[in-house]
Amino acid sequence: NKDSTENICDKEGRCYPKVFVATNYFQEVLEGQEIPAGLHVKIDFYTGKKHAKLLDPNNNEPSDIIIVDKDGSIHSDPVQSESSEVDVDQHAQALIHHEDSSEVDADQGAQVHIHHEDSLETDSSLPIIPPGHKENLRISHVDNQLFEECISKLINTSQSLHDIISTLDNLEDLVHELDFGIKLARGSGFISVVKLLDNDSNEIKRKAALVIGTAMQNNPLAQDEALKLDLIPYLLDLLSSETDIKVSSRLLYALSSIVRGNKESIQSVKNNQGLSRLAIVYQKLENNEFRAKCALFVTDFIDPNMVTAVHKKFSLFDQPQQHDYVVSPFENAIETWCNLFQDTLIDDMGNDKDIDFDTREKILSGISMIKSHYSRQCPIQTRFKDWLSKQINQDNDEFLEDYFRLVNQVKVQYGLT
Repeated sequence: NKDSTENICDKEGRCYPKVFVATNYFQEVLEGQEIPAGLHVKIDFYTGKKHAKLLDPNNNEPSDIIIVDKDGSIHSDPVQSESSEVDVDQHAQALIHHEDSSEVDADQGAQVHIHHEDSLETDSSLPIIPPGHKENLRISHVDNQLFEECISKLINTSQSLHDIISTLDNLEDLVHELDFGIKLARGSGFISVVKLLDNDSNEIKRKAALVIGTAMQNNPLAQDEALKLDLIPYLLDLLSSETDIKVSSRLLYALSSIVRGNKESIQSVKNNQGLSRLAIVYQKLENNEFRAKCALFVTDFIDPNMVTAVHKKFSLFDQPQQHDYVVSPFENAIETWCNLFQDTLIDDMGNDKDIDFDTREKILSGISMIKSHYSRQCPIQTRFKDWLSKQINQDNDEFLEDYFRLVNQVKVQYGLT
């Protein structure tokens, strides 16, 4: 077939096969790729990304595309599957987030898995906290065997650089599965992965951090194990001393995955002056991508919606009332971030700094979130006030509607409209 040998090249010059080449593990289906029939395909509704793999003959997996809507409903893609209904119990474990997550039946068996790879973590969705966890008994023997082999190799310190990288790649693919994330965090292999964060090789450090972040993502049982190892202060120490921007980004991903939606992790960051320490790294690493990730981290950290119904009784902020005048170190850190975000957007002359649009939007969202919950700690700078007044969608560009809606929201918060 001629199509099977054709390539697609994106605007960045990256080329890949026109027809998706499946393996035994989920891989992202890139833009424009055709998906052959008979694969297990999943769609992340929030990002629109598709991931596909070969069907596992031992799992009786359906070759449906699975979509999770924002309201938590599940259905097949009618284009890819003509079967009537998707049997939720047939699918290997996952987490579905919707507003009433506390009402999800913990005994539903395996649910559709929405996993966010490192390339997707900037598209941060609300945390997914299951009301309970039922072991996935449908994991194939091949996957279980591969997991054990990966752990055994990591514990064996005589591996070559190439072997360690290959093992981490396999392990990162496996721990998207909730059970493997828990199993990794509770086993001796986790210590071996953590030790690799201090390896001489930047590539190994990046991949080890990615494994940790993936295992912790939306996985409160794994997060709890990380807390027992005091992993949060260790990650903060590594971030403070790291000079490689790609390693720093992955370390922040790992930290974010442990913290998101976990009340004890949030408190650990506060106890270890995490926001203040991260602010120092933010100023040191003048990199747009890293700063966008920091903005997301701070925004998520102070967003009360990031702790779901499971932790409704938890007071995320423990904020003093407006009549209390004692400013805590945490509030000082919040004020630092508000000022940093404003300084990042504009130069001393009040003009736009050279930052990409995505970073600008995430930083502006951070300012809005801080102003919403810590108004006293987020006063407006004169330069920022002038900058806001210049942000007008003069061409009524529909593509920029969300951005200017955010701009107007910030203007309202500061009483500028």
